Amino acid sequence: MKNIMLKTFSVAIVSLAAMSMANAEMTKAETNAQIKACMKKKQGDWASYGYKGVTFNGTCQPNADGKLQFKAPAP
Repeated sequence: MKNIMLKTFSVAIVSLAAMSMANAEMTKAETNAQIKACMKKKQGDWASYGYKGVTFNGTCQPNADGKLQFKAPAP
């Protein structure tokens, strides 16, 4: 019984760890779409963009490269 519980717990931990890392980084296409959404806007302006059938709303903020990039509001 103890061995079965240990195996079940181990599988659950590995599954959760794999799922949390699956969407950790943005793709280059998503980053480019966010930069395009803020192309003719100023910092702090509201923007929206669509990616994979989902529309996101947020503001334009500077990224690490100094370009304006879409940023979703904090929940």
